[in-house]
Amino acid sequence: MAGIRTVTVTAPALLTDLIDRLAAGRIELDIVAQLDGRHALGRRLQQLHPDLVIIGLRRNETDRLARALLMWLPVRKCIALSHDGRSIVGYELQVHRVTLSDRSPEDVVDFIGAAPIDRDD
Repeated sequence: MAGIRTVTVTAPALLTDLIDRLAAGRIELDIVAQLDGRHALGRRLQQLHPDLVIIGLRRNETDRLARALLMWLPVRKCIALSHDGRSIVGYELQVHRVTLSDRSPEDVVDFIGAAPIDRDD
């Protein structure tokens, strides 16, 4: 059985090694690339086809990059590590299905204009 195709991006080796060791015996991570830079990141990730991206954020950088990765690429999950290693946040793209056939036209328009569901579990 193949492991979870994982790519690390500008992530501290200490933290990614820790995640790998914690996963041992529970899940198999197949680290297919360790990227030290972000030049042409979208293209590089498209070529690598990862299921998981572990990305180290820069000082004063928000999680916007992690959210964007999920929207740009067919990545199942993304983990963002703060620059100081104190914060680790996981993201996953999920499809949310809403039946609109029995709703009013206004409900359909409301659905179109509604912001995506933001869960912080």
